[in-house]
Amino acid sequence: MKFEQLFYFKEAVKYSSISIAAEKNYMSQSSVSYSILKLEKELGVELLKRTNSGVTPTHMGELVLKSTEEILRSMNDITEMAKEMRHSGEVHISCIPCLCDWIIPRALRNLKEKAADIILSVTTSESRLITHNVSSGISEFGILISYDGLERNTDIKYTPLFKDEYLLYVGKNSPYWDRESISYQELITQPYIAYRDEFRSYNGGLTDIFGTNKSPAIIFRTDDLCSIKNMITQNDYVAFFPKHMSQNDYFVQSGQIRRLPVSDKKLSFEVGYIESKKYKTPKIDKIVLEVIKDTVKEIIDKNCISIR
Repeated sequence: MKFEQLFYFKEAVKYSSISIAAEKNYMSQSSVSYSILKLEKELGVELLKRTNSGVTPTHMGELVLKSTEEILRSMNDITEMAKEMRHSGEVHISCIPCLCDWIIPRALRNLKEKAADIILSVTTSESRLITHNVSSGISEFGILISYDGLERNTDIKYTPLFKDEYLLYVGKNSPYWDRESISYQELITQPYIAYRDEFRSYNGGLTDIFGTNKSPAIIFRTDDLCSIKNMITQNDYVAFFPKHMSQNDYFVQSGQIRRLPVSDKKLSFEVGYIESKKYKTPKIDKIVLEVIKDTVKEIIDKNCISIR
């Protein structure tokens, strides 16, 4: 028996649906269904009544559910007590890559002054996966780009931090190197390097701004931001990066890359942080979050960046 089996069973009961439980936790329906079936097989009892309209717990399922809630609550309490007794521990957060480069190094310096024994473990990813990590308890909190549907997720709390905007990165081999801006129609003809799932219909982010009908001419996808920038400097490829979060970019500062605004398209977006409503936030996690929020405020005040 694994804790994740109990968790997905509890979620299925909560939403009266395996498919909704899977969607809310950003898992495939087959994975959640298999996890619950395996739990039932191990226990030798049926936990859910399955019908076309959804699922409900059996009598045995109600008993197991009660114990499951106690187990998960106790696990969270034990973890928090252990961390607070040590006044140290490892805090797991999920963060969008550019913000990680921009904020985390300074936040670590500020954190060291308050709590030297806290270790910060950061996973970089896209906003929707960050939501999954926080919602499922993998990360204590996450910093992401707000996307359509985020605030409808009842398992998390979203708080805005600041506004940013996308600029187009171009290299010296681009026909637009000497331009001060680029139009939307010009942009979509350029060979574009996409970061992971940019411009896919389920991804949000840039897709929310541009839509899926007239997205750039994507020629390559990668999860390596440094590779994207290197390819731009050596070819006529282009890609979007945030204005403020990439302001200290080495490639820009060294003159290898220029940043162009799109003249006829508004490309602003909001960055914020999310916390789980399902899990109690440990004390040291609150310390890290406050340090990051203070660091963000310090930077946006210094650079006169819009908060909302």
